[in-house]
Amino acid sequence: MSKIELLLPAGNWDCLKAAVENGADAVYFGVDRFNARRRANNFHLEEVREVVDYCHKNGVRAYCTLNTLIKNSEIKDFFQVIKQLYLFGIDAVIIQEISFLPIIKTNFPGMEVHISTQAAITNSYAAELVKTADRVILPREFSQEEIKQFIQNTKLPTEIFVQGALCFSYSGKCLFSSFLGGRSGNRGFCAQPCRRLYNGKYLLSMKDLCLIEKIPEIINIGVSTIKIEGRLRSVRYVAAAAKAYRTAIDSYYQGKFAVPETLVHEMKLAFNREFTTSYFTSEQDLVASEQPMGRGLFLGVMEKNNLLHLENNLAVGDGLGLWSNNKVDGAVLKKMERDGVSIKEARKGDLVKLYIRVPEGTKIFQTSSLKQPERITSSQNKPITTAVRKEPKMILPHISEQISSPELLVKVYSAQDVAAAKAVDADKVFYNLFAADFPPDCDAFVPRILTDAEVETALAKISKMKIKNILVGDLGVYAQLKKSSLNIYLDYSNNIFNDYDLQFFKEATTIISPELSFQELREFQNKNFAVLVHGKVILMNIKYSQLPAQLKDEKNYTFPVRKEQSYYQILNSRELGLFEEVNKLQQAGMNQFFLDLEHNVTKTIILYKNILNHQPHNINKKGYTKGHFAESVL
Repeated sequence: MSKIELLLPAGNWDCLKAAVENGADAVYFGVDRFNARRRANNFHLEEVREVVDYCHKNGVRAYCTLNTLIKNSEIKDFFQVIKQLYLFGIDAVIIQEISFLPIIKTNFPGMEVHISTQAAITNSYAAELVKTADRVILPREFSQEEIKQFIQNTKLPTEIFVQGALCFSYSGKCLFSSFLGGRSGNRGFCAQPCRRLYNGKYLLSMKDLCLIEKIPEIINIGVSTIKIEGRLRSVRYVAAAAKAYRTAIDSYYQGKFAVPETLVHEMKLAFNREFTTSYFTSEQDLVASEQPMGRGLFLGVMEKNNLLHLENNLAVGDGLGLWSNNKVDGAVLKKMERDGVSIKEARKGDLVKLYIRVPEGTKIFQTSSLKQPERITSSQNKPITTAVRKEPKMILPHISEQISSPELLVKVYSAQDVAAAKAVDADKVFYNLFAADFPPDCDAFVPRILTDAEVETALAKISKMKIKNILVGDLGVYAQLKKSSLNIYLDYSNNIFNDYDLQFFKEATTIISPELSFQELREFQNKNFAVLVHGKVILMNIKYSQLPAQLKDEKNYTFPVRKEQSYYQILNSRELGLFEEVNKLQQAGMNQFFLDLEHNVTKTIILYKNILNHQPHNINKKGYTKGHFAESVL
C-alpha cells in the first residue's frame, strides 16, 4: 500500500509556498472561474504553468478545482480552461459535473480526474457512475465504517476531509444561499447563510473538523488522500495544518504515532470554531451555536478579582479574545501577575491575574502569540517530471434537439394525497417508496440520500411492488435502474444544469435544476426535461438530527424542518409558484411540469391544469416566489 497523500489548500502564492515548505504531498487551488471558492484570491490562469513548475520541482502534485455547475453558455470556456491546464502540466482537475468525466478522459489523456464532494457520491452504488474517475472525494457525512465500506466495495482511490470548516448541508445538495440571495453555493458564491442567527442562536454553524488523532484508523481503512479545507484561510493556518498533519503521518509510518500538542495549538491559534471529529466518529455535539467566528486557544473562564486558572501557556504581548454574553472583544495582554508578582510568562495550570477589564464568567481565548511557530523537518519528495503534452483536438459530444410530451408530475406526502391527485388525473403521482402505507399500483419516489443498505432495500421494494414509474433522488438507485424497463424520473437535487448532463442521464426524464432562469432553459437544445413549477424548494439536505421543527431568521422568515428517511431537510420559507409562467415554458418547448405538494393537492393540480389548458382560473399569488425564473443565479 502506498503512503497516504497529504493534500493542502493554496488560495494564493503565500499559502502555496507555506503548504509546500511544510510537508504537502499535493496542493489544490482554483483559477479565476469555475471553482467552489470564488471568493478566495485564486490564481490567474496564466499563472498556472509557474505554479505547476514550482510544485513539481518540490515533488508536490498540483490539482485544480473546477468543481462548480456549468451553464450551457459556459461549456466552451470551461473546456478551454481545462485545455490550458492540461498543457500547463496540471496533475488533476477536480469536477462536480460527473457528465464531464468521460469527455475529459477522452480528450485529455494522462491527466487525472477527481470527483468532487460537490458531486455527492453518497453510497457505493453511485460509484458505478464514476468508475473511470481517478479519485472520489467522499462526503464529510460519511462515518469511518461507511468510508471503509465504500473503499472495499468500489476499489476506487478515495479522498476525505480531515481538517477545516464543515458545511451544514451535504455538499452539492444545498440551495440555501442560492434562494435567499441569488448566490449559488454550487457555483462558488456561497453567502454562508449557515453562519447566521436562527431562533436567536447560530444553530447551523458547525464546529471545525479535526481528525488528526484518527490518522492511524484513516490509513488502516485504505484512504488514499487526506485533505485540509481552507482556501479562504490564512498562511498561518495552512502552515500550521501542514506541519501538524505531516508530523502525525510520518510518526505513524515510523511506528511511533504521536500528535505534538504544540502543533495542534498552532492550528487552534490560526483558526478554529472548536474542533470536532464529526460524523467520522458519529459525534453528536457538532454545532458551535454561540458564535460563528474563530476562537483561538482556550485559556479559561475569568474568576473574581481578574484571576484565571490557565488551561494553556500565556505570555505578555499575546492577543486575547474576550467572550461574554454573546459579545466578543479583543485585547493585547500588557500585564500579568502570579502571587502578586509581575511576570512575563505563565504555564498551563498557573493561577494568574490578568490586567484586562472583563466581568467574571468571561471566556478568555489566546488569539495570537509572540512566540515563533515551531519548525519541523520532513523528508523531501523527489521532483516530478511530466511528459510534454501535445495540444489536444477537443471533441465534444453532439447534442440533438428534443422536446417532451406533455406531463403533469406530482410528488405528495401522504396516501390520502395520492388518492386526491389521482382523482384529478395527474399524469404521475409519486409517493415515498419507504412509507409504511405505500398503496398498491402507485408511482414511487426514492429519497435523495441513501446508505448502501437502504439502496438494497429500495431495489427490493421496487421489484416486489412492481413499480413502473419512479422519481429517483439517490444516484445509487439510478445507477442500478438505468438499464431497466422502468420509467425513471430524476429529482432536481441531482443538479441537472446543461445539455451534457441531460445526455449523461438519458435513461431518465430529469427535473431540471431550479437554479436556472427561464432564459437559460430556453437555450437548451434538448428540452426533454421537467420543470419544478410549484412547491417548497428543499434548501438543505442534512445528516444533523437536532434541529427544531422550524428555523426563524433575523428577518422573521420561517424555514420548516422535516425528516426524510435517515436525513433531514430544511425547506424554503416561501413556496415556489410559477402559475401563468408555465405558458411561457410551453411556448419555448417545455411540456413537463413538476409539482411538489404538501397541502392543497386537489386545488393546486386543478389550477395548473386550467392554466396549461388556457382555461379560466383564479389565483392568489401573495406569499409566493418565482425563484430564479426571471433572474440568473450567480
